Amino acid sequence: MNKLEQVIFQFRNELGSDFISTDVVGMDGISIGGGSSNPNFDAADISARFAEVMKLAVKISTKIDIGKVDDNLVTTDTTYIISRFLGDGLYYWVVVVSSNATLGTVRMLMNEFAPQINDAIPYDANNVIQPVEASKVDELKLEEKPKQEKVKKNFWTDMKQEKDEEAEERALKMYKFP
Repeated sequence: MNKLEQVIFQFRNELGSDFISTDVVGMDGISIGGGSSNPNFDAADISARFAEVMKLAVKISTKIDIGKVDDNLVTTDTTYIISRFLGDGLYYWVVVVSSNATLGTVRMLMNEFAPQINDAIPYDANNVIQPVEASKVDELKLEEKPKQEKVKKNFWTDMKQEKDEEAEERALKMYKFP
């Protein structure tokens, strides 16, 4: 058992019966460590899908300038899924617990174990890719071509619609709110 597996095992033991799954995942969506207490639970699928969620969380928080992403919580009728970045943001940690778990306790344990998990990640000094800030991601994207405007057609007649400015004015007067 390597160091990352040992730390994850300790974390699982601390959570007890509420534990369902945990994974340490690269931003490519591939898990480098973790596991599930339920063999039918597809932790690899959650790992891959939450990579997109984490990228989107960073993008949104940067665009609307609301601060750095601490963690992300998804609540279902049976589970809580908490994901958070580790260290410099090259990896994130996703934890799935039953809805009977106490969220404060789960977050407290994640805060306690996050530095240990980050230290246990086998970073290869030659192959580490530096994290890219969300603002630089936008710069790196190729310029998108503007969408061509499609001719709007009437559903019933399939003919070009002409703009009726009087009808728009009447509609605005009729549906004007105080």
